[in-house]
Amino acid sequence: MKALFVDIWKRLTPWSKSADVYANDVDNAYPERMDRLINNSVTAKSAAAIMVQYLIGKGYGPENDCIVVNKQKNLRLIDFADDVADDLVKQRGVFIHINYNALYQIADVSVLPYEWCRMGKKDSTDYSGKVAVCKEWLKPKRSEIELIDVYNPRKAVIDAQVEAAGGWDQYKGQVLFVNMDTKLIYPLSRIDAVAEDCDSEAQAGIYKNRLLRRGFFGNTLVVTRPLVGGGLEPGSHAYREAEDEREAFQKAIKDSLGAENTGGVLCLEMDFSGEKLEDAILIKQIESKIDDELFNYTETSVRENILVAFNNLPSGLVKTNDSALFGNSGEAIREMKRTYWENTSKDRNLLTRLLNRLLAQMPDYKNLKVEPLKLIENAAPDIPQ
Repeated sequence: MKALFVDIWKRLTPWSKSADVYANDVDNAYPERMDRLINNSVTAKSAAAIMVQYLIGKGYGPENDCIVVNKQKNLRLIDFADDVADDLVKQRGVFIHINYNALYQIADVSVLPYEWCRMGKKDSTDYSGKVAVCKEWLKPKRSEIELIDVYNPRKAVIDAQVEAAGGWDQYKGQVLFVNMDTKLIYPLSRIDAVAEDCDSEAQAGIYKNRLLRRGFFGNTLVVTRPLVGGGLEPGSHAYREAEDEREAFQKAIKDSLGAENTGGVLCLEMDFSGEKLEDAILIKQIESKIDDELFNYTETSVRENILVAFNNLPSGLVKTNDSALFGNSGEAIREMKRTYWENTSKDRNLLTRLLNRLLAQMPDYKNLKVEPLKLIENAAPDIPQ
């Protein structure tokens, strides 16, 4: 009896000597790959957008949403929260760039593109003091890699960093890295376990598109007896006349089938026996080879798996054709919203704590506490709205 061992793909974080960073997978392209898989999957992209909305709720109130947290970029609090939530939902991590003023207060914040950021070398205490930022990590040049200090708001630390940089004018600020997988150097994407399902959904769409565009589906096959006699000499006047008649006949067939079928007619000539009209010409519609039942089962299966990855998102919140869900004054939909509000509470609380932590270090908002407005309307008093 033999045991069968199956290699299971695992995301690795090897040390890259050429770039002096911990690579995010062996090709250092894990974030880009996960982001591409999400964008190529209609279910994953929709689920991510819905989960982001549930993390920020209806915002933080009109008076707080318009707070500017980065004057240079004219970045409002609600937009910053949306950027943070987007990375937390898709990558389960976020890199936030923080600039300070001379009073050691946070002057502005912004989210760095997650795929641009990598962690620098760790010291003896397992601490990475630098975040490396580069737009291209496949073959990065040292001159294109920017090193920024890791977040540490202590005055003495900032002083040392400013001095090392050559003054406040040269100081690049700090980067706060929020990692939802605290035991890993980089977090695993939310779709890590369903990456193949996301790809399957995308490939199913590509397959059907190619079959419809390049296959025989929808074409009309016209079979006739040979229209150019075998006894005619090629190049002769009679041969050319026969070819002209063939072209005219094929054009008449296409025109008779309608303009929408032009180019979808296949004409075939072959010998027939018999003298009846039906023995001289055959017109046949080529049917689709798409197995609707198989595709429906596959797409439903991968769709359910993807929704589970996004904190068990109820399918009715993504798309539904079930009119029963809107019965009873929409109570079924409201129950789904209440359930998903609870399912996303941990991630939402993380985002809210992070925002308040940063606002507390900004001079104009140090006493401000924000809380997302709940999405669910007309709920009972004891049920979160």
